[in-house]
Amino acid sequence: MLLKGYKGLLRPFDVVLLVVVVLVSLMPWAVFTWHQMGISEAELYAVILINGQEVDRFRLYDGAVGLYTYTSEHGLTGNQYHVVEVKGTYIRVKRDNSPNQIGVNMGWISRPGQTIVVLPHRFLIRVEAVARDEGTIIPF
Repeated sequence: MLLKGYKGLLRPFDVVLLVVVVLVSLMPWAVFTWHQMGISEAELYAVILINGQEVDRFRLYDGAVGLYTYTSEHGLTGNQYHVVEVKGTYIRVKRDNSPNQIGVNMGWISRPGQTIVVLPHRFLIRVEAVARDEGTIIPF
Protein backbone atom coordinates (compact mmCIF):
# COMPACT_ATOMS: atom_id res chain seq x y z
CA MET A 1 0.00 0.00 0.00
CA LEU A 2 0.88 3.66 -0.22
CA LEU A 3 1.04 4.14 3.56
CA LYS A 4 3.81 1.57 4.09
CA GLY A 5 6.42 4.10 3.02
CA TYR A 6 5.18 6.68 5.54
CA LYS A 7 4.83 4.30 8.49
CA GLY A 8 8.34 5.02 9.69
CA LEU A 9 7.76 8.77 9.61
CA LEU A 10 4.74 8.78 11.97
CA ARG A 11 5.24 8.83 15.71
CA PRO A 12 2.55 8.18 18.36
CA PHE A 13 2.31 11.87 19.26
CA ASP A 14 1.63 12.73 15.58
CA VAL A 15 -1.61 10.74 15.70
CA VAL A 16 -2.68 12.53 18.90
CA LEU A 17 -1.86 15.88 17.33
CA LEU A 18 -3.86 14.99 14.21
CA VAL A 19 -6.91 14.04 16.32
CA VAL A 20 -6.67 17.30 18.29
CA VAL A 21 -6.45 19.37 15.09
CA VAL A 22 -9.52 17.64 13.63
CA LEU A 23 -11.53 18.20 16.84
CA VAL A 24 -10.52 21.87 17.04
CA SER A 25 -11.49 22.38 13.39
CA LEU A 26 -15.00 21.04 14.16
CA MET A 27 -15.55 23.43 17.11
CA PRO A 28 -16.91 26.37 15.05
CA TRP A 29 -19.52 24.09 13.51
CA ALA A 30 -20.57 22.82 16.95
CA VAL A 31 -20.80 26.34 18.41
CA PHE A 32 -22.81 27.60 15.42
CA THR A 33 -25.22 24.65 15.65
CA TRP A 34 -25.70 25.16 19.40
CA HIS A 35 -26.34 28.89 18.85
CA GLN A 36 -28.89 28.23 16.09
CA MET A 37 -30.79 25.81 18.34
CA GLY A 38 -31.26 28.63 20.85
CA ILE A 39 -32.50 31.00 18.15
CA SER A 40 -35.01 28.49 16.79
CA GLU A 41 -36.78 28.54 20.16
CA ALA A 42 -36.91 32.36 20.28
CA GLU A 43 -39.46 34.85 19.00
CA LEU A 44 -38.47 37.00 16.03
CA TYR A 45 -38.98 40.75 15.98
CA ALA A 46 -38.36 43.30 13.25
CA VAL A 47 -37.18 46.64 14.58
CA ILE A 48 -37.62 49.83 12.51
CA LEU A 49 -35.14 52.62 13.25
CA ILE A 50 -35.13 56.12 11.76
CA ASN A 51 -32.22 58.44 12.60
CA GLY A 52 -31.08 55.85 15.15
CA GLN A 53 -34.37 55.98 17.08
CA GLU A 54 -36.68 52.96 17.31
CA VAL A 55 -40.04 53.95 15.82
CA ASP A 56 -41.70 50.54 15.48
CA ARG A 57 -41.34 46.88 16.38
CA PHE A 58 -43.16 43.92 14.81
CA ARG A 59 -43.35 40.35 15.98
CA LEU A 60 -42.63 38.09 13.01
CA TYR A 61 -44.67 34.88 13.12
CA ASP A 62 -46.55 32.64 10.71
CA GLY A 63 -49.72 34.45 9.69
CA ALA A 64 -48.45 37.98 10.33
CA VAL A 65 -49.47 40.34 7.50
CA GLY A 66 -49.14 44.09 7.26
CA LEU A 67 -48.26 47.08 5.12
CA TYR A 68 -46.82 50.10 6.96
CA THR A 69 -45.87 53.53 5.65
CA TYR A 70 -43.19 55.73 7.25
CA THR A 71 -43.06 59.44 6.41
CA SER A 72 -41.99 62.71 8.03
CA GLU A 73 -44.40 61.95 10.90
CA HIS A 74 -42.01 59.18 11.96
CA GLY A 75 -38.79 61.23 11.65
CA LEU A 76 -37.97 61.13 7.95
CA THR A 77 -37.09 64.50 6.41
CA GLY A 78 -38.80 66.28 3.53
CA ASN A 79 -40.77 64.07 1.17
CA GLN A 80 -38.96 60.82 2.07
CA TYR A 81 -41.12 57.74 2.55
CA HIS A 82 -40.85 53.97 2.98
CA VAL A 83 -43.53 51.33 2.60
CA VAL A 84 -42.68 48.22 4.63
CA GLU A 85 -44.40 44.88 4.04
CA VAL A 86 -44.65 42.02 6.56
CA LYS A 87 -45.65 38.50 5.47
CA GLY A 88 -45.28 35.76 8.04
CA THR A 89 -41.73 35.67 9.33
CA TYR A 90 -40.47 37.87 6.47
CA ILE A 91 -40.18 41.65 6.15
CA ARG A 92 -39.05 43.93 3.33
CA VAL A 93 -39.09 47.51 2.03
CA LYS A 94 -41.73 47.32 -0.69
CA ARG A 95 -41.44 50.90 -1.94
CA ASP A 96 -39.46 54.03 -1.17
CA ASN A 97 -38.12 57.13 -2.87
CA SER A 98 -34.42 56.69 -2.12
CA PRO A 99 -32.06 57.41 -5.03
CA ASN A 100 -30.72 53.89 -5.72
CA GLN A 101 -33.61 51.81 -4.32
CA ILE A 102 -31.15 49.89 -2.14
CA GLY A 103 -33.76 49.02 0.48
CA VAL A 104 -36.20 47.74 -2.14
CA ASN A 105 -33.49 45.69 -3.86
CA MET A 106 -32.47 43.99 -0.59
CA GLY A 107 -35.62 41.86 -0.77
CA TRP A 108 -37.05 39.86 2.10
CA ILE A 109 -35.19 39.28 5.37
CA SER A 110 -36.16 36.88 8.16
CA ARG A 111 -33.11 35.67 10.11
CA PRO A 112 -31.71 37.28 13.27
CA GLY A 113 -28.90 39.66 12.46
CA GLN A 114 -30.13 40.51 8.96
CA THR A 115 -30.67 44.20 8.23
CA ILE A 116 -31.94 46.49 5.52
CA VAL A 117 -30.24 49.89 5.55
CA VAL A 118 -31.18 52.94 3.48
CA LEU A 119 -28.39 55.40 4.32
CA PRO A 120 -29.69 58.47 2.44
CA HIS A 121 -32.85 58.34 4.59
CA ARG A 122 -31.16 56.97 7.74
CA PHE A 123 -33.74 54.17 7.72
CA LEU A 124 -32.97 50.71 9.09
CA ILE A 125 -34.84 47.43 9.58
CA ARG A 126 -33.19 44.83 11.84
CA VAL A 127 -34.39 41.31 12.71
CA GLU A 128 -33.81 40.31 16.34
CA ALA A 129 -34.36 37.07 18.25
CA VAL A 130 -35.82 37.46 21.74
CA ALA A 131 -35.81 34.58 24.22
CA ARG A 132 -39.40 33.62 25.05
CA ASP A 133 -38.88 32.93 28.72
CA GLU A 134 -36.46 35.73 29.59
CA GLY A 135 -37.36 38.53 27.19
CA THR A 136 -33.69 39.17 26.45
CA ILE A 137 -32.29 39.76 22.99
CA ILE A 138 -30.17 36.86 21.75
CA PRO A 139 -27.02 38.28 20.14
CA PHE A 140 -26.22 37.03 16.69
